[in-house]
Amino acid sequence: MTGPAKAVRRRGATARRTVVVTSGPDDRTGAPGCVHPASRVLAAGLLVFAIGGCAEAPRAEAGLPPLHYVASAEQVGPVAYRDPLGVVSPDGRWLAYTERDRLHLVPVAGGATRVLGSGASSMRFIAWLPDSRRVAVRERVFDRSRQEWWLYDRTDGAREPLWPGRNASPDLLALDMLAWSPDGTTVAGVSSGGGESIVWLLDAEGANPRPAATGTRLSFPAWSPDGQLACLSFEDSHQRLHLPCDAPGPLFTDQEVYGPLAFSPAGDQVYYAAPGEGGFLDLWARPAAGGAPTRLTGFARDAYAPTAGADGRILFKSQDYRVFVATAPAAGGPSTPLTTFQSETPTWSWDGSEVAFTFGSWRHVTDDFHYPDIAQHIGIVGAGAREPHDAPERVVRQSYSEDQGMHTSPNGRWIAFHTHEESDDIWLMAADGSGEARMISEDGHETGWARWSADGRWILFPSYRMDDAGARRAHLFVIGIDQETGQVTEPQARIELVGFEQDVIQGEWADAGETVIFEAAEAVGRKSLWRVPRTGGTPERLHNYGSDQIHSGIGVSADGRWVAYVDRAGDGFFQIFRVPAGGGAAEQLTFDPSHKTQPAYSPAGDRIAFTVFDYRVHFWRIEAGF
Repeated sequence: MTGPAKAVRRRGATARRTVVVTSGPDDRTGAPGCVHPASRVLAAGLLVFAIGGCAEAPRAEAGLPPLHYVASAEQVGPVAYRDPLGVVSPDGRWLAYTERDRLHLVPVAGGATRVLGSGASSMRFIAWLPDSRRVAVRERVFDRSRQEWWLYDRTDGAREPLWPGRNASPDLLALDMLAWSPDGTTVAGVSSGGGESIVWLLDAEGANPRPAATGTRLSFPAWSPDGQLACLSFEDSHQRLHLPCDAPGPLFTDQEVYGPLAFSPAGDQVYYAAPGEGGFLDLWARPAAGGAPTRLTGFARDAYAPTAGADGRILFKSQDYRVFVATAPAAGGPSTPLTTFQSETPTWSWDGSEVAFTFGSWRHVTDDFHYPDIAQHIGIVGAGAREPHDAPERVVRQSYSEDQGMHTSPNGRWIAFHTHEESDDIWLMAADGSGEARMISEDGHETGWARWSADGRWILFPSYRMDDAGARRAHLFVIGIDQETGQVTEPQARIELVGFEQDVIQGEWADAGETVIFEAAEAVGRKSLWRVPRTGGTPERLHNYGSDQIHSGIGVSADGRWVAYVDRAGDGFFQIFRVPAGGGAAEQLTFDPSHKTQPAYSPAGDRIAFTVFDYRVHFWRIEAGF
C-alpha cells in the first residue's frame, strides 16, 4: 500500500505489460539527489539524509534563480500518508503547511510557528482566503466516512465550519481544490464522479453554484489577477493547462502539466510543474499569453506546487524521500544497512538466506496521478552480504501496477504478493517465473501484505471494505492453499472478530497456521496488538501504544514468543520495539537516529529486517524579478 494516495482500479481494466525476470536491477531506480549543508549522518554506518533540502549546484551556471530555504515538513510514514501541503498567503507574508493532522503557520521571513488543528482528521487540501488571515482546510475523518471544509483563523487560532448549514447541489462538502478569486467574491471548486469533472463557481457565502467547465478529469483551478480562471484538464492521455478553464484548447502542448498552478502579481506569467527526464518534476514559468517556458529548478527529485504572493516571490516545495532496508539484532543493537537504493517492505526467505522487498523510483507526483500504474517492483538480495547492496540481485517481478508485499511458500515453489495489475488484490505466481501470475483474492480494497502460514496451508492478508454509511474498515481474510500445486483449497473468508470495531492494519501468524496476531488502529495516534484464532472469535488484547504511523506493520518471531512493532521513541524517531506475545513490558530494539517501519523477523529469530525512511518536503522561496 505504498504511496501517498491509493485508488481502486475497476476489475477488467486494461493493465500494462508485466515483465518477470530473474536477474538484473531496474534502471529506473531513483537518483539519490544532492545533499544539503544541514545534512546529518545516521549512526551505525547508515545513509546520509538531507534535512534542509536538496539545493541544486551550481545554480548560476545552469541559469537558475537563487533559492531561499523557508521550512520543512515531515511525513510520518511511507504508507497511507498525504504529501505535506504548503501555500503562501496572498500578501506573501505567511506560509501555511500541513504536517500529519496539524496546520502550521509560519512567517515566510522567519519567526515563531503556530500549530493548529483538531488532531482527529487528515488534512487533504488547503487554500488561503484573500484576506491573508483565514485558511480553508479540507479534512477527512479516520474512517473516511466524511470530508469537511473548515476555516482556521491565523490571528486567534479559531476553527469553524466553512459555509455551515448550506444544502446545495453540488454538495459543498464534496467540492475539492477550492480557490478564492482575488477580490474574494467568487470561489471555484471541483466535483468528480461518474467519469466526469465539473469546475463550479459559487458566491463567497457558498451560494448560487453554477458550472464553469466540464471535462473528463479537471483539477487545480487557479485565478489570474485579472479574474480569469485557469485549470488542468486530462484528456487523451495528456494533462494540459487551459486558460481560461473552459477554453476549447490548451495554452500549450509541448509539456505535461502538474498542479497546483500560480500566477505572477501582474498576471503575465503562469507557474506550474512539468516532468523532465526520469519523470521527476521541475518548476517552470511561461508567459500567460503563450510563449517559451523557463525552467526555475533543477532538483534530483520533484519540485512542484508553486504559489505566489503580492510581492512577486514564488514559494514552492521539493521532495526529499529516502527509503532502504536494514537489519538489527533481534534482541536489540545497532542497525546495519542491507540496501542503499529505494526499497521497503522486507520479507525473509524461509531459510533466512535472502530478503525480498519492493523497490522503485518513487516518482511521487507523476506516479500518484497515474496510480496504480507506477514503478514499484519486487526484488531480492542475499541477507548475509558484508556490504549493503546497491541494486537487487534478482528482480522477481517488474510491472507498472504497484507490486509489493512478496511472501514465498514454505516449500519455495510459490510467491504470494499484492498487485494492482487488474484489481487491488493478492496474486500468486510460480517462484521460478514460469507460467502466468493469477489473482486468488477478490473484491480487494486497499489490500495489504500477504503472509503464508508455516504449515503451507493458508495465506493471511488484510483488506478494507466500505459499509452502507460510507465508512471504511479493514478486516482480516484467509485463503486455503495447497503449496504443492498452488491451487486454492478454500476460498477467501473473513476472520470474524467478535465485537471488534477497529481497523486491522496487518496480520501475522503466531504459530504454524492456527493463531493470528494482528495490529489495529482505532484512530490517528492510537494502535494496539491482538490475538485471535484463525477460525475467528473474540480478540485478546496484548498491548496498547500511541504511534501515529498507521501502516507500520508488525513482525512475529518464528517461535511465537515476540511481536515486533513500531512506535515513536523518546528521541522523536520511530524505532522498533518488541513485546512478549503473551503480553508484558515492551523493549526498544533500535536506537540510531532514523525512522523505522515494517519489521520482519528472520526465520532463525536472530535478526529483524525493517525499512528505514526519511520523507520530507522542503519549502523554498524564489525572489521577485528573477
